[in-house]
Amino acid sequence: MKTIKTIVTLVLLSLVTSSVVSAQQPTKCGKWRWDVKTITDKEGSVLLSGIPTAFSIDQLVVEQPPRVLHSENMSDGKISRYSSENQVVEIIADVIEVKHELDDSDLHFVLQSTTSKFTMVGEIPDPSCPVFSTFPAQRDHFTKTRADGNAIWEKLKQTKKPVRVKITGVPFWDGVHPTNPTGASKYCREIHPILSIVPVE
Repeated sequence: MKTIKTIVTLVLLSLVTSSVVSAQQPTKCGKWRWDVKTITDKEGSVLLSGIPTAFSIDQLVVEQPPRVLHSENMSDGKISRYSSENQVVEIIADVIEVKHELDDSDLHFVLQSTTSKFTMVGEIPDPSCPVFSTFPAQRDHFTKTRADGNAIWEKLKQTKKPVRVKITGVPFWDGVHPTNPTGASKYCREIHPILSIVPVE
């Protein structure tokens, strides 16, 4: 009987220790063009309060990038913001999938056009990433946006139907991946970061 109690105690201690260690692990965040993705670059900070211009997914995904970017090339990853990334847009889209990215902790949305089959990716960065320690306005903003994004995710899981949303955010040219992420557009254009996301009734 003592042996069984001892085993149970050891198992419980192991689980508690594992939970504590897991809780202490830092958030895994991105590197590639990360300051542009998080609007913590010199040009990006003003976009937090930028006035959005209405666009559609169909318009955004057919525009070609200034040059092809390869995410495996870290020198490309250090390039500054393009002029086409220096704007705030507003789109109406259907959220058809959401997931939590393990490699950079982004909240990843697959957004589909309301008038076609075109899709693109939208991302909300994790406000606990270290880059935001010196950018409190962005940290506070993305804390709220993540909460709103998670609410959309919960609605999607409950209804199992696309959730129509209004999104404001910053267009971003992502790099070509060995395997492009779910929902990626032809030229790897994204909304990164999403600044706000609200359901459209």
